[in-house]
Formats: sequence, C-alpha cells, structure tokens
Amino acid sequence: MAGTLNVVGAQAILDFFTGRALKWTSPQTFYLALMTSSVPDNVGLSSIPEVTTAGYARQPVTFAAATLARPSVAGNSAVITFGPVTADMSVPATHVALVTAQVGTSGDVLYSWTLDTSQQAVNGQALQIATNKLTLSQG
Repeated sequence: MAGTLNVVGAQAILDFFTGRALKWTSPQTFYLALMTSSVPDNVGLSSIPEVTTAGYARQPVTFAAATLARPSVAGNSAVITFGPVTADMSVPATHVALVTAQVGTSGDVLYSWTLDTSQQAVNGQALQIATNKLTLSQG
C-alpha cells in the first residue's frame, strides 16, 4: 500500500539534497508503529494515536533498495510482526507510521500508511505486514 510522506520526512529529504543538513547518519534503524486513527501531518511521537494493548511494541523495519525509475519505489524487505498481544485490542489498528524511536515519546514521524483493512487482534494473536506491502515512493 502506498503511503504519505510526513512534513519531517519531506524536510529531511530537502535538507539532504540541498547539502544543508543530514538529519540521521547511515545506517539508521527506523520503526513501525500501529495507529488507531490517521496520523496528522505535522505530529511528533508524543501525540500519535498509537496502539497501547499489552504485548504490542514498535517493530524495526528495513526496506529494499529503491528502484531506478520515476517514481522511485522502495518496499519493506521482510515480514513485520507485531505481538502476539497479551490482551484483546479494545480499538482496531487502522494505520501504521514510520518513526525514529523504538520506544518513548521523543522522536519523529516520517511516513504513514492506511491499512487495507482495520486489524483488531485478540489475546495471543499477532498482526503481520507482508513483505513489500508498505511502499515509499518519490516522484
């Protein structure tokens, strides 16, 4: 599923290409967070509508090399598994966000996607995102 570049991600790209600043050094680990609603365009980790069900945690994500095409596209290079949760989710997950921190509320939201279908795990169930399901595109 195609996603949306958030303002922090857009700023980091332009700063890199203009030689003004490099926000992160390579290699950098980014994480996926499950959301219970859409993520506002200019929001930090302290304000995201993240899943809070016991057993849930943000997961590291790696992406395949971007295509040499217009638009250039990169997709997640492995299955991403959240959980299994240790309680029933009271609110379904509807979105996922690419974030800069594994835990806590300090950090940035870079990209977000709307799930094809909402997901509401029950105790003992894991949620997965298939390989190449999350794509980033730059035109």
